[in-house]
Amino acid sequence: MTDSGPRRLGPYYIAMGIAMGSLASVVTLLGDLRDDFGLTEMQIGLIVGSGFFTAFVTQLTLGRLADRGHAPAMVRFGMMAAAAAMAGFAVSSSFLTFVLARAALGFAIGLLQPAIRRTVILTDREHTGRNLGRLGLAEITGFALTPAAAAVLVEVGTLDLPFFVIAATTVATLLAMGRLQSDEGLQSISRESSLQLLRSPVLAGTLLLVTSQFLMIGAWEAVWAISLTDLGAATWTIGLSFTLFALPMAAFAPLGGSIAQRTGGLGLAVAGLSFATAASLLFAVFNSVAALIIVSMFIGVGAGFGYTAGLFVFSQTVDDDRQAAAQGLFGATEVLFGGVSSVLAAWMYDISGRETVWIVMPILAGIAIIGGLALRSSGSHREPQPVDA
Repeated sequence: MTDSGPRRLGPYYIAMGIAMGSLASVVTLLGDLRDDFGLTEMQIGLIVGSGFFTAFVTQLTLGRLADRGHAPAMVRFGMMAAAAAMAGFAVSSSFLTFVLARAALGFAIGLLQPAIRRTVILTDREHTGRNLGRLGLAEITGFALTPAAAAVLVEVGTLDLPFFVIAATTVATLLAMGRLQSDEGLQSISRESSLQLLRSPVLAGTLLLVTSQFLMIGAWEAVWAISLTDLGAATWTIGLSFTLFALPMAAFAPLGGSIAQRTGGLGLAVAGLSFATAASLLFAVFNSVAALIIVSMFIGVGAGFGYTAGLFVFSQTVDDDRQAAAQGLFGATEVLFGGVSSVLAAWMYDISGRETVWIVMPILAGIAIIGGLALRSSGSHREPQPVDA
């Protein structure tokens, strides 16, 4: 592969960064939406959960279309759906319309993620780990910068202004992308469901291991902004907290991917994810906004190494022609865990507070890590089988 590989992947990185930025803007403003429109914590959890649910269904049913050469079209439709979702948030004023807007954003991410990940994994097989790290950097940059910008726009304008600006930016980016190029990996003729891949214990165990983090991410999305709001944090502080959480992830994700390429990645994935899980217990200890933000930065370090390494490990458990199907299954599992945990966390926060959330959810994530390792060990090790197109 020539140096054109990174340039070919640029539009895919940008698309994923914008999608993650859109998601982060919604999470950042949940506290304001709750207060301005009289929503309950349970309704906030259902709004968040609706997006996870539609992303789950979309990735599980449509993700494998990227294995048949449809990745560029999926990216374009996903971008259009993301713009529509942001416009929907801007004009919404009721619980139901917020649910529909968040569901549309989940559909958009469900289209984008498997298509983009397959393309990144297969465009330059000699640098898959590095490219996955760069994809992580793009996602995290979008997730980190957009909340701060959204908070500033709220301060100088109204609550709907950030959503309008992000919708317009998404449309402008889509128009400027030009022609998207597909990867050169082997395309699939299989009509098997993505769920059939779970017959491999190694794939299933790796899936459980890496997606364990979404038991906490769903909880974090549902209660983080609300927790800081209830502790007296201003909107700009909440926006800044997202940036500070994401900076360590952005710094270490490319390095984590490169190390995983050289070492196989399993040890790094387990160490990073375990560290992030254990550190999350400290959210139940501190009641200071500053302390909670500092803890989140340490979690970002573990996630930056562990999650990126885990993505690489998972990509090596399946053949090229089933990469998008596998990534759709991976994304579906992420959002299933995230959706369930967001509703569960919102319910626990409503009845007993933040401390209960951050004792229960890390314990569940730890159990998932141990279970994933046990399931992996029950199957024979599978070497990656790259295909030269």
